Amino acid sequence: MAKTGDATRLGTAEGALLGRAAHALHAPDPVLDDPWAVELLLPREQRSVRDAEVYRQTQAPDRSPTSRILAISLGSLRYAEDEVERCWKDGIRQYVILGAGFDTFGLRRADLDGLRVYEVDHPDVQALKRERVAAASIVPERLPEYVPVDFEATALGEALRASPFDPGERSVFSWMNTLPYLTPEATAATLAEIAGLMAPGSRLVLNYHSTAPLTDEQREFLDDLKRSVASQGEPFQSRWEPAEFESLLARNGLAIAERADDGDLSERYFAGRSDGMLPGVPASLITAERRAE
Repeated sequence: MAKTGDATRLGTAEGALLGRAAHALHAPDPVLDDPWAVELLLPREQRSVRDAEVYRQTQAPDRSPTSRILAISLGSLRYAEDEVERCWKDGIRQYVILGAGFDTFGLRRADLDGLRVYEVDHPDVQALKRERVAAASIVPERLPEYVPVDFEATALGEALRASPFDPGERSVFSWMNTLPYLTPEATAATLAEIAGLMAPGSRLVLNYHSTAPLTDEQREFLDDLKRSVASQGEPFQSRWEPAEFESLLARNGLAIAERADDGDLSERYFAGRSDGMLPGVPASLITAERRAE
């Protein structure tokens, strides 16, 4: 579960936010146009991320070793948002963001008229985010419905049913950039709860850490990343065989509508970029649909 940092370091939720803000402010043709990302940073991080020279020297793709995983994160979020737009055009009016962290969709996408956005995440993360939204220099186009849940300890279904969310209506769920931090048991339990909240015709879009083959360079990079997040108290806890993960979906009545990987993200969102930004590690994304029984 992505958590907040402290006075001396950023947590994974804030670290991802910093990367999104730098990309949105300085990258040519941002993959995710996210003006709210910088607003949710602390003032000292805002000053740093607004400095174009700091970006050029430390955060540009050719200087930052983390750009390869940032590209996966950005591409996955864009992939989810594209799916939400398709669902909205199909008449779906409920969107649930699981492990929302500092996601800003609910603050900036009022153009999807009538779409009700529910953010599900750890109470500590949500409390901090709400403070940052209240202190921002711009006014949100709308506010999401905050649904506090600790996936390792709290029932998702109980929390969502206590909110205005209607499980009898079709919905779209996204679960991005979160599953590696959860145990397989917590992932399976939460997935079963998600399926139980989805009316027929609802959709779930997610990514997960798979057992895809790695080059030596990718393995070294991911090993370094694992050590880094573990040192922050947020270790990776799961890695799935694709067949095993898809079997888990099927057991919960979810049929695969689309599979995507890092190559698909590269083709859709990063082809021909002048800054050379590209996903640099394997990615596994799935869109699944709740079919009528």
